[in-house]
Amino acid sequence: MRQILCALLLAGLAACSDSANQQAQTEQPAATPVDSVSADSLSTQLAPQVVKLADIPAKLRLPGQLLEAWRWTDANGENMLVVFRQEQKQADASDSTEAAYQELPDQSVELFARQYVRRAGKYEEVWRLQDAVRHCNFDMWLGPLPGATSITDLDHNGQSETTLIYKLTCRSDVSPSNLKLVMREGAAKYALRGYTVVPYDSVPVSKRVPDNPCCLDAISKQKLDAPDGFHLYDGRYETEKEFQAAPPAFLRFARQQWRKWSIHDEFEQL
Repeated sequence: MRQILCALLLAGLAACSDSANQQAQTEQPAATPVDSVSADSLSTQLAPQVVKLADIPAKLRLPGQLLEAWRWTDANGENMLVVFRQEQKQADASDSTEAAYQELPDQSVELFARQYVRRAGKYEEVWRLQDAVRHCNFDMWLGPLPGATSITDLDHNGQSETTLIYKLTCRSDVSPSNLKLVMREGAAKYALRGYTVVPYDSVPVSKRVPDNPCCLDAISKQKLDAPDGFHLYDGRYETEKEFQAAPPAFLRFARQQWRKWSIHDEFEQL
């Protein structure tokens, strides 16, 4: 009888323990999927801080005007991102006939971005980016979209990713601008390159975002060259091939950011 009572008591305790474990598992909050995590919340974890021009060491200053600068700390140490833009305007007097038809002078603009990490009191360059719009006689723009730059740690390895989204424009009509999304994790580089979305026929720009912005290299050239085929460029990028070797979370985040920022094509002139 004593053995039977002991067996019943142990069975009861085991059942209570299983019930408690199930309750504890039920009460634990579910992990938030990366797709629904905003760039702001991920940046907050790394606490990037805005850096003024006066606080940037002289050796880290680049040509032109400071557009934005950030400082944050990850497993590598103290990081600094700086983005500058340099503009050049000059009239082309070599061909007076051509100059007569130019509404704007010959213009060029360059974009410079660098990320540094501080080790033993010295800043070392992690990566650099340089891009340009050259010899533009129309409306011109080059620069990151305001608020689009993000500092994240999507793969939770302690090493931050820096994502720049910037627009390149030289146009005289209502047509898409070039758009680039460049993500860097240390020396590794991943990019999406394509076009912004612009409104046509009074259709709001937000209604023209393609459900799947990938990929122009998979669309038939006949379709792109067909009458009104230029509409297929709106909001799409060329390829995702550069993300093949990246952690899956990187491409999910890049797709999310592209859809968010490809509709921001309000005209901005230097």
